[in-house]
Amino acid sequence: MLRKTLIAAALAVTTLLPAAEATAQGSTQSFTLRLHSFSSPTALDHTMHLDRWAEAVGRDSGGRIKVEVYPALQLGGQARDLVQQLEDGVVDIIWTVPGFTPGRFPGTEGLELPFVNTGTSATMSPAAMEFAEKHLAATEYRGIRIISIHSTDRSVLHTTRKPVRTLEDFKGLRIRVAGRFIGEAMTAFGATPVGIPLPGVYEALARGQVDGMMINWAITAPYRFHEVAKFHTDSAVFQGMLLTLMNGRSYDRLPGDLKAVIDRNSGIAYARRMGEVWDSQTAAAIAANRDAPGNEIITLSAEERARWVAAAQPVYQSWIREMNRLNRPGQQMFDDLMAITAKHGRR
Repeated sequence: MLRKTLIAAALAVTTLLPAAEATAQGSTQSFTLRLHSFSSPTALDHTMHLDRWAEAVGRDSGGRIKVEVYPALQLGGQARDLVQQLEDGVVDIIWTVPGFTPGRFPGTEGLELPFVNTGTSATMSPAAMEFAEKHLAATEYRGIRIISIHSTDRSVLHTTRKPVRTLEDFKGLRIRVAGRFIGEAMTAFGATPVGIPLPGVYEALARGQVDGMMINWAITAPYRFHEVAKFHTDSAVFQGMLLTLMNGRSYDRLPGDLKAVIDRNSGIAYARRMGEVWDSQTAAAIAANRDAPGNEIITLSAEERARWVAAAQPVYQSWIREMNRLNRPGQQMFDDLMAITAKHGRR
């Protein structure tokens, strides 16, 4: 009996050796990940997020993960191609926004509905991650690892010639928007939504092709929008979503200890940190707009803001119907979205 036991033990050890060797080899294996972004290498998105993320992952992995960062679509294609590049495995990680691929992230677009925002990125970003992990990870992010979904700071209305102080002032205005549902909100307010890629917005404003834009404060400074937009109605309407996504197959190829590196640099806590970065730019951007010659910052009364919120109600039903059409529980998702954003400080 003792002899049989010893033989069985020896066989067990022999069987485990290849796995142990593989584990040992895996612990020293290195990986290169390619990160593709539409944004400028000098923009906040890179200097304080993507480049720093790549460095942190390289450092935390002891150099075993190298993240090659390609800004400004250096690997080719257009911004709308980024999600396809990720899913095809052309790149391992992308940085994008939902509006670049209309209809691809309809649940995420719910986070950009008017007046569900918290007002600061540090509070809206964890709310966005909580909602996405609960309702979206298994549907529109199937096969994708979410590094972070974080928001911009508050997006407000900026106009060139006509100040907007009341709901009636929207009538006849052409307003640049970056997403479907905020576009529906502009229609509900009486304006005409216009889609223009961000690099073309300054010229469109200067030439009078549009009368204004719905955009967050922080982005106005690097794009010098204060030079062409003179009136700023500082009432938070929405917050745009910024997506850092990883190909699920690329993540699955990593050994467990390197997956843990990615995990430590992902998720709600990371999104909150990115939110704090975005919020750190808001005050300076507001000052640049306020101090520019001829510029005016407008504050809405609580009563007027309530009128805007009331006018936006049909947009919520539009998103709920979209979720129902996709066999998702639209009303339940909307109720949960409102509960989550309220918990994080919805204004």
